[in-house]
Amino acid sequence: MGLHLGWIPNEPGLRAREYAAKAPGAPDPDSPKAAALRAAHAARALWTRLLIVVGFLALVLFGLVGAVAHRSWFWYAGAAIAVCCWLPLAEFAVNRRRANRRIRRESEEQLARHAAEVAEYERSKAAWLDSEAERIAAAPRWLQVAAHEDISRLDVFGGTAQGRQNLLAGVGQRLLAERAVIVLDLSQDQVGGGLIAAAERDGISYQNYLLPRDLAATPLLAGLTGDEIASLIVEVLHADDASATAAGRATDLMILRKITRVLGDDVTMGRLHEALLLLVGSDHAGHHAAGHPAGALTGEERERLRGLFGEGMRGEVAGNLIRIVAVIEPLAELGADVAGGGRGTPRPPARLTCLSLPDGPRDVAADLTAALIVQWATRSVAAESGFRPAVILAGADEQSTRHLGRLTTVSERYQVPLVRLFSRLTEESARHLDSRHTAFMRLATRPEALRAAEHIGLARKFVAGRFSHRQSVSRSRTKTSTESTTHTTGRAEGEAVTHTTGTTTGQSYSEAEVPRHDNHVHIHAGDSGAGNGGSGTGRSRADDARDRSARERAAEADTASGRGGRQPTGRGGAGGSQGKSGGGWVIGGGSSGAKARKPTIDVVKTRTRFTAQHSSESKTQSVTNTEETSRTHSESQSRTDGTSVGDEITFELVYDHQVQPETLMALPEDQMLAPHVVEGAAAATGLPGGTSSAAVAAPPANAAASRPTAAESRMVALVIDPSVVGTDAVAAVSPHEIPAYEPPVPAVSSHVPDYERVPRRALGAGEPSNSR
Repeated sequence: MGLHLGWIPNEPGLRAREYAAKAPGAPDPDSPKAAALRAAHAARALWTRLLIVVGFLALVLFGLVGAVAHRSWFWYAGAAIAVCCWLPLAEFAVNRRRANRRIRRESEEQLARHAAEVAEYERSKAAWLDSEAERIAAAPRWLQVAAHEDISRLDVFGGTAQGRQNLLAGVGQRLLAERAVIVLDLSQDQVGGGLIAAAERDGISYQNYLLPRDLAATPLLAGLTGDEIASLIVEVLHADDASATAAGRATDLMILRKITRVLGDDVTMGRLHEALLLLVGSDHAGHHAAGHPAGALTGEERERLRGLFGEGMRGEVAGNLIRIVAVIEPLAELGADVAGGGRGTPRPPARLTCLSLPDGPRDVAADLTAALIVQWATRSVAAESGFRPAVILAGADEQSTRHLGRLTTVSERYQVPLVRLFSRLTEESARHLDSRHTAFMRLATRPEALRAAEHIGLARKFVAGRFSHRQSVSRSRTKTSTESTTHTTGRAEGEAVTHTTGTTTGQSYSEAEVPRHDNHVHIHAGDSGAGNGGSGTGRSRADDARDRSARERAAEADTASGRGGRQPTGRGGAGGSQGKSGGGWVIGGGSSGAKARKPTIDVVKTRTRFTAQHSSESKTQSVTNTEETSRTHSESQSRTDGTSVGDEITFELVYDHQVQPETLMALPEDQMLAPHVVEGAAAATGLPGGTSSAAVAAPPANAAASRPTAAESRMVALVIDPSVVGTDAVAAVSPHEIPAYEPPVPAVSSHVPDYERVPRRALGAGEPSNSR
C-alpha cells in the first residue's frame, strides 16, 4: 500500500442492498387462449338467441296457419322446424360447459404455479436478507484510503492547527509502523503533540526537541565531517537570500572549509564559533565566561588560524567572516551534549524524532534553526548509511523554494515518504500545486479558496460528512433549602335591592239557566156569574180572548229569544186540563186533577272585567371576613458519587457539495479533500465485507442490473482525525477501489400507485402532449 491519506465511511458497504430479482407478477386473466374462448362463447350466445327466436316464430306461424286452415300437419311442420332450430342449442350448452371447465382448470393450475413462484421468491429473498444482515455485521465501518504505490509524497494546503495535528497523527502512526519518522514542526503550532501522545501510548520510542532551547541535545551534527558541516552552514547562511549567487556561496564555503580543516576531526559549532571570533579579532575571554568554556582552541590551532589568511585576503573576506559569525552565534551550543562538552546528557536515538519551534514571536534564531533542521533532514534522507526515515514537514511555506525542492527531490529519488504541510495557499506556495500529490483542508481566506477551487475544478462535486465527536463527564452534588410564610386577610361586603311592579288585567264570563215561577191563576167564569162556583170577578169573552192573544205573543217571543216559553193553553189543550168549579174554568194549579205543564226556563248571562296593580321590594345585605396564615418549608439534597463518562461519534453524509470557494472555506477541520481521490465504479459486492454468503442462492437470471455508478469526477472527502475512527473495524482500499456514494432511495409506501404502469387516458384534441 502507498502513503496513508485518511479514512472514508464505509456507508455503501453498511447499507443493505436490495434483492435484485423481481417479484413474480400476478397471473394475467386476459391470456390469448382465454380471450379466444370468450369470443367463441359470445358468438355462440348470439347464434343461440337467434335459433330460439326462429324456432319460436316457426312454431307460432305454422300453428296459426294450421288453426285457420284446420290442417294439423301445419302444427307438425312448425314443431319439426322448431326442433331443428333448438337441437343445436344442447350441443352449444355442452361445449360451453366443457370450455368453462377447461378455463377453470387452467386458471387453477396457473394460480398454483404463481403461488409456488411466490413462495420460492420469498424464500430466496429471506435468505438474501439474512446474508445481508451477516455481511453488514461483519463489514468494517471505515475504509482506509492509501495513495498509489508509486506516490510517496503528499502536499496539504490550509487547515487549522488542530486539523493539522490530527492529520499528522493519522499519517505518522501509519508511517511509524513501517519506518522511523522525522517531524519538523516549523509552524509554531506544536502539531506533533498528537503523534507523540500516540507513540507514547503504543510504546514507541520518541525524542521531542524544542528549539532553540534544546540545541545542545540535538543530534543535528552527529556523524558529519568538517566539510559537511561547512556546507550545511553555507546553506543556512543563504537560505532566505533570493539574490544569492553561486560565487558568493562558494566563497563562504571556501572560508569555512579552511577553518574546519584547521580544527581537524573535532569540529563542533562551539569550536567553529570561537575560531571565527579569533579571525575577526574579537576578545573571546568574555565569551568563555558567558558559558562557552567547552571546545576551547589549543595554542597550535590559534596560531594556524592567525596565519590562515594573509593581510590582503583578510581584508577581502572580513565581511564574509562577520556574516558567518553572526549566523553561527545563535547556534553556538548546537550538539554540545552529543559532543561531550555540554552540561546535559546525550539523548539516545529514537524511532520518532520531533523538532519543533516554540510559539510566540519568531526571531532570527528560530529562522536559522528552521533552515538548519531542513538541511539536516535532507542530508539524513540522502545518507548512505541505510537509515532513511520518512519526513513530515509542517510549516513548509516558511522555507525557501530551493531548500524545499532539494528535500523533495531527494525523497522522491529514494522513495522516502514525504508529507509537506502548508499553512497558507499563497502565490508563493501555489507553485507547489500538482494533480497527484495535492490535498486541501479548510482555507482561511477567499483568495486562497479561489486558487484551490480553480485548481480542483469549479464544476466538480464531492461527498463530505458531518462528524460529531461528543465526550461528556458529569459529577454533581446539590443541596436546596426553601422556606416561605404567607399571611392573607380579606373582607367582602355586598348589598342588593330588588323592586318589582306589575299590572294584571282579566275578564270573566258566566251563564246560568233559571226556571221561571208563574204564580198567576187564570179563572174563566161563565155567563151566569156565580153559577160556576168561582170566587173572582166575572170576565167577558172579549177579555179572555185578549188575554189569550197576549199570552201567545209572549210565549212566541220567549221561544224566539231562546229562553223557552210557556205553551198557550186553551180548552182541550195538551198543556193543562180544564175543570169546572163554580161558575168558571181554572187553568194551571186547579184542584180538579188536570196535568201540570213544563216550566219556562230563563237563561242568565254574566260578564265581569277587572284590573289589579301590585308592587314588591326586597333588600339583601351580606358581610364576609377571611384571614389565613400558611408556612411552607422544604429541603432537598442529592449527591452523586463517581463519574459518568459518555463518548459518542455520529456522522451524516452530504452527497452533492459543489466545489466553490465558500465550500472550501467551510470544510470541516477534521476532513481533507484530495482531487485524485474520487469515487469509482466498484459495485457494492466489491466492497470490503461485501461478499455475500455462499449458502445464499444467487439471484435469478432475470435479476435487475445494479444501480448506475456515479460520475468519476465526484470526489470523496477524507477523514483525517484518528479519534473519529476510534477502534472500529477498518479495511484498506486504494484510490481506484473507492465505492460509489449514492443517496439512499427513499422508502415509498405500497399504497402509492406506480405511475409508470398506470394507463393514461388519451389526450383530447385541444390538450398538449406530455412527452417524456
